[in-house]
Amino acid sequence: MRALASAWIVASMGLALSAMASPLSVDADTCDASDKHGRPCEHPPAAQSLVKGPSLVQRRVDVHQGRLDLEISSRLRVLCWNVLYTNFGGGKTWQRSQIADIMTNDMKADVAGLQECMNENELQDALGDRMLKAPGTDTFNCIFYKPGVVTFHGVSGRRYLGDYGRDSYSRRYVSYAKLEWEGKVFWLFSTHWCLDNACAGSNGGLRHKHSAEVILALRQELGAEGFPAIITADANSHMDGHDNDDGVRHLLANGFKIAGKGPMAGGIDYIFVTKNDWAVKAHHVGPTVPSDHPSFYVELSWTNAADGSAPTPAPSTASSDDTDEEEEEEEEEEE
Repeated sequence: MRALASAWIVASMGLALSAMASPLSVDADTCDASDKHGRPCEHPPAAQSLVKGPSLVQRRVDVHQGRLDLEISSRLRVLCWNVLYTNFGGGKTWQRSQIADIMTNDMKADVAGLQECMNENELQDALGDRMLKAPGTDTFNCIFYKPGVVTFHGVSGRRYLGDYGRDSYSRRYVSYAKLEWEGKVFWLFSTHWCLDNACAGSNGGLRHKHSAEVILALRQELGAEGFPAIITADANSHMDGHDNDDGVRHLLANGFKIAGKGPMAGGIDYIFVTKNDWAVKAHHVGPTVPSDHPSFYVELSWTNAADGSAPTPAPSTASSDDTDEEEEEEEEEEE
């Protein structure tokens, strides 16, 4: 009985498959203008569903591709790059043109937090209208954004990290800008921490922690504490154990996470993000030349918890140590 039942099932399946397959050739082989009763020849329902099948599959593919495109387009690409101070000044137009092309053509950045950017206007000239500066963020940590993708909210500047945060090469600063992406406000900070000599070893870690404290205090002063934030940094964390550096640890203990790192000197260039606001979707290391640091970016998307719509008091204008301060020395470090 089981053998007969199995044979019947196999035969039934064969007939069903034949019935499904046969209409595919009905137009060519068995159907003229009308059947023998004079009625127009039509595909049976099974054949019609098969004929419609490919277009339905295509529509599903199109919808899936649309969702995929939407997901990819809903990512903020954040570039961090130490662009090397020697690429600025007279006779370096070609180098700045290279930097600008890498920022826009290779890395396709939506926002960029740079280090050793000695003149925002010189780099703006190289970028043209592809990216725009957040004014007053040089020297040294210029911030740029891509118009049409990111909106500038008119607040930007920089803050000296203090004598304890500097080194024998240069004063050290943090720059900031208030920006908007996909209807939500966020703040971008860019900074470069001290190295060598008095800033080496555990002493360097303490000075880096001081710099991190200045950045967090500035964030609070700007009324930015309740908003999503990004920090791009050449942290020189190899002075004190890379990710175990006291400055790095202080940011991680105060609401930030590491979204990505560059490979320079074992990983001293960082992108930090507020951990409850951003999901990290991608990380990519790009070209180095004409700098001595590899460029890198992360792609971010909002989390469900992100809130960039909370009201904020209008920040005061840049204080005396934010802008128009004479540099004591030009930056001359290796990293």
